Amino acid sequence: MLPLFLFLAASAPAQPSPRELIDAGHCKRARALVEARQATDAETLYLMATVKQHWHDLDAAQKFAERAVGANPKSADYHYRLSDITGEKAQNASMIHQIGLGRMFKKECDAALAIDPNHIGALKNMLQFHLHAPSVIGGDKAQAQAIADHLMKLDPVEGFDAQIEIARTAKQQGRVAELIRNALATPAETYAAHLRQGTYLGNQGKFEESERHAREAIRIHPDRAVPRALLAALLVREDKLAGVDTVLTEAEKADPDNLYPYYRAANNLLDRKIELPRAERYFRKYLSQEPEPQMPSLATAHWRLSLVLEQQGRKPESAAEFQTAVKLDPAIKKR
Repeated sequence: MLPLFLFLAASAPAQPSPRELIDAGHCKRARALVEARQATDAETLYLMATVKQHWHDLDAAQKFAERAVGANPKSADYHYRLSDITGEKAQNASMIHQIGLGRMFKKECDAALAIDPNHIGALKNMLQFHLHAPSVIGGDKAQAQAIADHLMKLDPVEGFDAQIEIARTAKQQGRVAELIRNALATPAETYAAHLRQGTYLGNQGKFEESERHAREAIRIHPDRAVPRALLAALLVREDKLAGVDTVLTEAEKADPDNLYPYYRAANNLLDRKIELPRAERYFRKYLSQEPEPQMPSLATAHWRLSLVLEQQGRKPESAAEFQTAVKLDPAIKKR
C-alpha cells in the first residue's frame, strides 16, 4: 500500500499557492490559507499585508508590510507592497498625513526598483506619482512618460494602459483614440491582451470580435471570472439571451467563489431595460455571498437591484433595497 500511496501523492496536482490564487482573483481562498498560518516569516507577513489591503484594513496591512520588509529588505515585492499600501492610505488622508505617506510611498517604490528595475507594480506606482504629484514634491510628467515607454517594452498591455492614462490625464482624446487603435492592432497573445482587447472592442460596440477575445481568455484561464463576466455581458448586448444562463452556470462551476458574471449580466440587462425579472434574479444571486475584493460591493449590488425594482414599479421594495445600500455604504446617496 505504501508504494501506491506515494504514487498517488506524487501524481496529485499541486495546489496553487496563495500568491497564485491572488493573481488569479481567488482572494477569498487565499485569505483562508494565509490566515491559517502563523505570521512570523517574511513571506507570510507579506501575504497577510496583501490580504489586509485587499479588504481595506490598511492600518493592519501597513504593519504587516513593514514587518515583511524588516524581515527581508532585499525583496522588491515586499517594498512594492508597502508602497502600494501607503499610496492607497494617502489618497484619503489629510494634507498633513499625505506628505509623510507620500514620502514613504516614493521611498519604498525607489527601494523596490533598486532591487528590480523591471518590477511592473513598482513602475506603475512611480508612474502614478510622477503623473499626479506636484513638482514641488518630485512629480515629473516627463518621468511618467519615460516609465510608460519602459513598460511598453516590458509588457505591451501595461504599456498601452500607461500611455492611455497619460493621454487621458492631459485630456488628449485624439491621442487616447489613437492608442486604443494601436492596442487593437497589436496581436493578442496573452490572457491579459485578449481580455483588454475584448474590453476595448466591446466598448466600441464590436461585440462579435469582443466575444472572440473573451472566449480565448477563458480558454487560457478557465478558472477566472472576469472573462466569463465579459462574455455574459456581451451576450446580453448581442441579444443572445438564450446562452446567458449557460455561461453563468459554467462560470459558477469554474469559480464558485466569484459571482461577478451574474452582476455583469444583470447590469447590462438593467442598462438596456430588458428582461428585468431576470436581472433581479441575477442581482439576488450575486448578493448571496461575499464578493471578491475589487468586485462590485454588496452596497452597489443592492443599489442596482433597487433600480431594477423601481423599473418594475415595485417602489416600496426598491426603497428598501436603496436603504440597505446606503446603510452599507453612505456614499451611495451621492450616486
